[in-house]
Amino acid sequence: MIRSIRFSFFFALCALFSSALLASPFASNILLTGGGTNVSFILNEDADSLAYSINGGVDVPITPTKGTHSFTIAPGDKFAISTSKNSPTGYTIPTGGTIAADGSGLSAVSNASGLNQISSDTNNLVKFNSPRGVSVSNNPNAPNFGTVYVANSAAGTTGGRSVGDGMYALFADQTDATGNGNTAANPGSVFVASSSTPWKTYAGRDGNVYVSDFTDTNGNVYVMNSGLTTATNAFNGIGGPSAVPATQKHGSVTAVFTEGSLGGSDQAIYTIDEDLTELTGTGAGDNTFKLNLWKYSVGAGPYPFAGAPTKVNGAGAFLINSTNDVVRGADGKFYVSQNRTGGTDAGSVIVLNADGTVAFNSLTASGGAQDILRNVFSMAVSQDQKWMALMLNNSDVAVVPLVGGIPDMANRLVVDTGTNVNSGRAIAFDAANNIHYTSSGQALYRVLSPGGQTLAVTSWDGSSYSFAMYVPEPASGMLMLIGLAAAFGARRARKNG
Repeated sequence: MIRSIRFSFFFALCALFSSALLASPFASNILLTGGGTNVSFILNEDADSLAYSINGGVDVPITPTKGTHSFTIAPGDKFAISTSKNSPTGYTIPTGGTIAADGSGLSAVSNASGLNQISSDTNNLVKFNSPRGVSVSNNPNAPNFGTVYVANSAAGTTGGRSVGDGMYALFADQTDATGNGNTAANPGSVFVASSSTPWKTYAGRDGNVYVSDFTDTNGNVYVMNSGLTTATNAFNGIGGPSAVPATQKHGSVTAVFTEGSLGGSDQAIYTIDEDLTELTGTGAGDNTFKLNLWKYSVGAGPYPFAGAPTKVNGAGAFLINSTNDVVRGADGKFYVSQNRTGGTDAGSVIVLNADGTVAFNSLTASGGAQDILRNVFSMAVSQDQKWMALMLNNSDVAVVPLVGGIPDMANRLVVDTGTNVNSGRAIAFDAANNIHYTSSGQALYRVLSPGGQTLAVTSWDGSSYSFAMYVPEPASGMLMLIGLAAAFGARRARKNG
């Protein structure tokens, strides 16, 4: 009877909440220690409520403050951690105001959305003099779930903090994830003295961090472990000269995205390459157009991989600018961006179907005369493929709803992050749809919340973790029945796991 009552209440809860990923607070970096009896986790921001349940039992409340929390279980127990919040301000919520067109931003007036920053600019660990890429580990079964990786391309000092040339890792609450403090991770000195390395980053579902190197001397993708203590070149041959040597199948890499893992024998690494042509990459075809999207079917490896890639995009010119980005949506679409200042010569945002055909071009969608979505330095797509975030040159953030995987430009929003300053650098979503971005103009790494009313559940079923978000339907009212969602929700909502 108790089980049937719980399920009845759970289904009532599901009537109030949808499973779309829209959230802010969530439990990350869960560790089981002490022979499986001690659970610790990190809450990324202050919440309205926080609780855990063991084996589907009653909720045990915890003070919902940002930072590290812990509780004890018996060996073999299952558990769920639930957290909720209702915030009236966020990047998904229009303010009623507008953002003017800007020479370093979008080319048209856009509706404004709320700035809800959940990181603090006074935290020394978010200050970077030359930030480049940023990425977040979004696999709850990876040891670094929720960890953020920031690339800094030159040693220097900003805001009283002296940093180095290399990689940094922060937990979801913006505390130090590696214990390196102000010292950059650069194992084997793989990142040379250049503002183009380390460049873009991607935290893979395998727990590794993939870093693109955009230099002529060291061009490659470097694979780092979650603790940033090791670095291996993913591809055979080091360097990215304009004339790619016959002994290697890559040049300078401007963007990287991965799927699968070596352990699963199914790894694929996608890159945008400044130097590689179809002829130099595959041994046949065009020898003129560069900046293509490439797929390296690495499989089980090993590194460095020497095999030839396949070109994803179709024939002819694809991109014309080396400040670009790539990510793949849940439905297989590829999302590619490039920076165009005027916005009149090429699309800044391109969506490819899985077969490489063009599904969307922002210049065409803007009418063909001037791209609304210009000055894009980086882009990201949310885990549920409902939002695209664009890092603009002026350090504002544009967010565009995705409908069927296609940008809905008419309903775009822009977050005013402060005084316009060049250059915004990189952007990423975490599993809870918080936006993470870096700006060399602001010399900062920041985190922005989507706002709204949310319930997040991170759970352990005895063999694996899962993560799920619940968002209320418009007329549902306040969050309710948090314990039942903790007990059952992570197994029934859209989830990462």
